[in-house]
Amino acid sequence: MPDDRPLDAPRRRDALRSAVRVTVAVCAGFYTCRYGLQRPVMSVYALFGVIAFGVLSRMTGSGRARSAGVVRALPAALTLTAVGTLLAVHTSTAVLGMAVVGFTLTFSAVAGPRVAGPSSGLQLCYILACFPPYAPQQTGNRLAGLALGMALLAAAERWLLPEKPTRGYRARLALASATAARLAAGLAAGGRTGDGADDRTVDAIADDLSPARLPQGERPAAPSRTSRACAQAGASARTLLHQLRGLTRIRPDCPDALAAALLEAVADTCRNSAEALGDRAPPRPGAVHEAIVRFQAARRRAVHERPEPDPRFRAAVLAAAESARNLELAARVALGGRRIGRVEPRSLFWYADAPTWWLWARRVRAHLTPRSVLFQNAVRVALGLGAARLVAGLLDLSHGFWVLLAVLTLVRTTVVQTRQAVARALVGTLAGALCAAALLTVFGPDSVVYAVLLAPVMVAAFTLGPLWGIAWAQAMFTVLVSVVFAQLAPATWQLDEVRLLDVLIGSTMGLLCGLVAWPRGARRELLNAMARLLRECAGLVSSVTAAILTGPGRRTPVDGEPASHALVLAQTAYAQYLSEPGPPEQDGDATDWHVALMVGQHALAGSYWIPLYDRPDRAVLTEREGHEARRQAGALSRALTATAAAADGSGPSYGPAEPLAPVGPPAADAPELADLQQWLAVLRNDVHLLRDSARRPHAAGPS
Repeated sequence: MPDDRPLDAPRRRDALRSAVRVTVAVCAGFYTCRYGLQRPVMSVYALFGVIAFGVLSRMTGSGRARSAGVVRALPAALTLTAVGTLLAVHTSTAVLGMAVVGFTLTFSAVAGPRVAGPSSGLQLCYILACFPPYAPQQTGNRLAGLALGMALLAAAERWLLPEKPTRGYRARLALASATAARLAAGLAAGGRTGDGADDRTVDAIADDLSPARLPQGERPAAPSRTSRACAQAGASARTLLHQLRGLTRIRPDCPDALAAALLEAVADTCRNSAEALGDRAPPRPGAVHEAIVRFQAARRRAVHERPEPDPRFRAAVLAAAESARNLELAARVALGGRRIGRVEPRSLFWYADAPTWWLWARRVRAHLTPRSVLFQNAVRVALGLGAARLVAGLLDLSHGFWVLLAVLTLVRTTVVQTRQAVARALVGTLAGALCAAALLTVFGPDSVVYAVLLAPVMVAAFTLGPLWGIAWAQAMFTVLVSVVFAQLAPATWQLDEVRLLDVLIGSTMGLLCGLVAWPRGARRELLNAMARLLRECAGLVSSVTAAILTGPGRRTPVDGEPASHALVLAQTAYAQYLSEPGPPEQDGDATDWHVALMVGQHALAGSYWIPLYDRPDRAVLTEREGHEARRQAGALSRALTATAAAADGSGPSYGPAEPLAPVGPPAADAPELADLQQWLAVLRNDVHLLRDSARRPHAAGPS
């Protein structure tokens, strides 16, 4: 079945280039070992070494990055091959080793997609070596063939058919920061941010910061300080762009020198961040924090001298400045590491000055629980591979390797996806077996013919598979297997019969494991985590509003620790959800959950800064002001709670958000209420974006 995504020219070109690189590496290694050195075992390992890391693994990024990933995986690949060779002495030891290796490599996803990328290839290294015959005397040939194949693949990825470099997340952040600087500078100078076409451009730049739009290896999902900070900077930059665009709709006709000064500081800070993220300057503190302090003091003095006719514009400028401050701090943490020291607010930047080992240990410890989707995946794969190796050993299958390969390539994180993949794979394998059987019958044992066919068959297999789906991949791979093994020993059509049987057994094992081990995948945990986060944000809305309405008091932030913890869990569940095979909308969910993470960050930032800066100096606010603030906060809190209920299924599905009555301007002598209203407006806009994405098909799919 064809892939759901359109077969555009770039995809076809990339698939063909990748297939050519893999084919050149395979042919160079296989022909050298099989016909030059006359070492069949070495040739098999050279071939599967290339396939393991050039096809099965998710090595993304530039050619240099993929080549480096292959080189880094080489020591682990050689170790697993040697261990698999030794443990093949008994079925029991091979099964135990398979379970341990399967769990460990799958659980490595806690380190992020870049580290977990070669896990399938590393598992294949153990799988290939742990089957009979038990031949420790062949360890040298196996290791040499594997090393040769991986070295050839690394060279091909680095130098053969190089593609244009893609924009990584830092480059996207730099572009967003530069765009924000340009918009803020235009507003400060008294201009507008642009016409409708420019608005669409800004929206596109903002949407490109959603991790769902990046290849897996480029997503900031690792437990490292840099990755966490990049993800946080992306959410802040995305918000800032929307805020600056919205300022044009409420900008007063008369110049506002106080707001212009703060916008100039925003532009300067964003410009500095863009240059640092683009490696054009070292990261340095911006001027926006001091500008905010001056702005708040000047605005309070102005209240008694000349009250603002409509404080909403200055409140919106202040909200944009807060987003710029978060962007600048996150960018400095990403680029400077622990050198910048403690960063406020701690509820958002708790990781900034933590030791690296502690960040990794915290991530691992957090996922050593049955509630973790990463733990669930690791157990599911370990059970499937261990059971498949046991069945293959007990039944003494002559090519039991294909059973485990079927489990490795067909098992998905949900039973629905696994069933669909198995059905397509069996159809493809049957079609490929019929074609290969006809090929073997026509040409017989003539190995020269198969040597000539190897390259074109391989190019076709590794081009059509990624483009047209798993059925074509299995069909072409079945033909490829027949062409390869016909060069190692005389083969007949029974070879394809055996492969079809092995794929059927492996598919059955994968389906059974999917049924008994967390059949719904990461989506259930994602919905629970997002619902908890939204409920905590609803509580923060009520707490911050109450803090503002209490009048003078000790200026301290509202406790955001529960919401901060919920945000960490939601970020992890979202990262795993994006790593599942297939675009998110295949699960019936096109919701842009990155917006929900933005809700958490905005709520936490406001819970820290608004009570700290904006407790009113007057003893008591008027009854009208208090009632209006409570009305807005209550409506938003109910909207967040309803959205959470729709997410975890405890309430009705997404519908229109609660309609809010028009919000009039706050009293001219109450700028703190304008700040509160602006914060509530940002959160309300996030809720609308989240609900709209849930009702809009394919909103969060990767581009």
